[in-house]
Amino acid sequence: MKHSIYNTFRIALLAGMLLCAGYFRSAAQKYPVKVQVQLLQPVSPQLADLYTGTQARMIVTLLNTDLQSPTLSVRLRFIIKGGNAVLRSKDYVYYQAIQLDAGIPLRLSVDDLAPYFQLANLDASGIPPSQLMPNIHLPDGYYTFCVEAVEVNSGQQVSNSTQGCSPPAWISVSQPPLLNLPVKGGGVAFRDPLNIIFNWTPRHMSSANAAFQTEYEFTLTELWDTVIAPEAAFLNSPPLYQTTTATTTLLYGPAEPPLLPGKRYAWRVKAKAKLGADEFEVFLNNGYSEIYWFVLQENCQPPQQVLATIEENVVTVNWLPQPQMSEYIVEYREANKTGAEWFSMKTTETRAAINDAVPGRSYEYRVGGYCVSAIKTMGDLHGFDMPARDTADNKNCGLLPDIKLANQEPIKELKNGDQIMAGDFPVRLTTVSGAGTFQGAGYIMIPFLGDTKVKVKFNNITVNTSRQLLSGVIQTTFDSLATQVVGVDKVVQAIKDLASVINDLAHLSIDSDYLLVKDLADEIRKMAENELPEDLKERITKAADNLEQAKKDYDNAKAEYDNAKTPEEKAAAKDKKDKAAAAFEEAKKEVDAVNKEKEELVKSVTDMLVKAVKKLKSDYDDSRRTKINEDFDASRTALNDLISRTKKALLNGKIMPDNANQGKNVVVIAIDSVDVSAPVEDEFSKLSVAFKEAELQKNKVAVADMFDQHISSKEYYAFITQVLRINGKNLVDYIVTERNDEVEDDVIVDNLKVELEQLITDLLNK
Repeated sequence: MKHSIYNTFRIALLAGMLLCAGYFRSAAQKYPVKVQVQLLQPVSPQLADLYTGTQARMIVTLLNTDLQSPTLSVRLRFIIKGGNAVLRSKDYVYYQAIQLDAGIPLRLSVDDLAPYFQLANLDASGIPPSQLMPNIHLPDGYYTFCVEAVEVNSGQQVSNSTQGCSPPAWISVSQPPLLNLPVKGGGVAFRDPLNIIFNWTPRHMSSANAAFQTEYEFTLTELWDTVIAPEAAFLNSPPLYQTTTATTTLLYGPAEPPLLPGKRYAWRVKAKAKLGADEFEVFLNNGYSEIYWFVLQENCQPPQQVLATIEENVVTVNWLPQPQMSEYIVEYREANKTGAEWFSMKTTETRAAINDAVPGRSYEYRVGGYCVSAIKTMGDLHGFDMPARDTADNKNCGLLPDIKLANQEPIKELKNGDQIMAGDFPVRLTTVSGAGTFQGAGYIMIPFLGDTKVKVKFNNITVNTSRQLLSGVIQTTFDSLATQVVGVDKVVQAIKDLASVINDLAHLSIDSDYLLVKDLADEIRKMAENELPEDLKERITKAADNLEQAKKDYDNAKAEYDNAKTPEEKAAAKDKKDKAAAAFEEAKKEVDAVNKEKEELVKSVTDMLVKAVKKLKSDYDDSRRTKINEDFDASRTALNDLISRTKKALLNGKIMPDNANQGKNVVVIAIDSVDVSAPVEDEFSKLSVAFKEAELQKNKVAVADMFDQHISSKEYYAFITQVLRINGKNLVDYIVTERNDEVEDDVIVDNLKVELEQLITDLLNK
């Protein structure tokens, strides 16, 4: 009896403990404090800006909803998350307690928030230490700011973690302004009265920081020390003139402190992001731009009466002579485009021709020159609009112009950025070295290819003083994996194939530079690896080897001929030269012959592909297409009906709530308790499989139609030959092997049709 009472008591006690535990666990989920976090946009990347200034940019409101606890004493816990960065306020730090009266919302002040953002009170991860000192600077990205309330005495969290977070906010740092005029290291003509235009470009307008009110602090300094770097002299000199403006242009006139001719001056701009009286740190380098400097030149006016005329897509710029200038310079760039690159050309004449302006675009240009060596003085900006190109202009595409150069005087110096003319084509030199003969790289603008800029290289070329190519070869670079087009406006992938390499090879002689021959031979080997079947690959690779070896033999024989002392030695060396030249030409012929065989093979493969696609499309006749569409519609309807019935069953027959914010496929399910057994081959699975199969068939018809329209194009041919594998072989090798085994073309076409259909299925399933 005692044991029975004892056991009953134990059971009752255990039940009571479980009930109490359940009660406290349930009660713990009812948080007495509600937290609301609001960020005022835009948000500065520097945390200090959230709680400093005349108004906090982060608003935290607390509300004690527990009327049975008239007063709660709490502290806060901050968690900031964004990307890989996490900042969390430390728990074991003394914070001033916040008293919450029941039912009365409390908005925290900037003084209440400040301690939680101190560096010593934060644990950080995912942020480089350099961004934490001296002030915390958040990396670019989306951030969520969460606040939790913690009861001071018990250390228990008394607010809901998920409800005390701000909406995600984009935070970024912007670049400081980009200085434009006067140009860096240039000269400015002295005018009386003084009239100098300073201009810069803001680089934050495309970011959220554009919402700030931006001011620019302009500083001008006279540089007394002309020995040290101008940047260092600027930082060690007192400002001559400093002002603040909201515009990106400043006119320095007679009302400002006078400037002296012959003196050197430096200037920079600081961008400031402001809202009211508060200033925010949103720019790199504290908003400071680069430092520019110029020399105020006396009696060095820029050229006057500048005029641009356009004829046959060539812009000719003319101006009146300026006797004090030893050389003129024309600078131009695309107008109304942020970050547009300045191009320049130098001349001693009073005119210059711009050959690489793109039709249909607007440009701005300026003309200046050099009165003093290395110091240029530029004039005002002018503009011109290029007319759109008439396609009839390309009627002579492919014809070699008859170019006769009267000027045979070679130029002694070329610099990076200079432009020369190779026939009718302008070549912009990106890197150049040499004196008299030059080597380097650049790009050529080709009008009949949509004015694309294709990379070129050159070695041992000569150019006349009119900047026209006198001798040598300017060669396109044949890297099929690299971007072939140079340009700040648009990047276009140039399409190169074996035929284009052979075209350059045809213009190459045995006397050409060895590096050019070697580059072409290497390119032939590379193209052969990608484009040719095994038998042709071996032939053309051997021809490329012979080409390179013949050039080596010729150069050696030529050296022997030049050093020969007797007629017999000269005759022997000449015989070697002739044999090497003959071998060189034979190798060129072999490369050309292989290319012709390759073109025939490509045509044959393309014909078979076209037949296979036509046959595949014929399988989808009108009756089959109709059946596929009917199956697709029926399976989709059946699946949608099942989904609708399931929704009603889950909601006990109630109609789905109408919510304009929900998409068509949103499902809202509210279930108290469900006991679900896993069915095998349930109705939903069957209908889903049927719908996916019907959808696949419908998409296969669409892809087959697309292949039928485009299969003969070069792009689709390249795609199929790269991705289609039959018995482990690519398409070309497969067809060659089948034909060598005397398999009939109709059988090959049938096999191709089956493989194409499987390829389409695999692509759609991916």
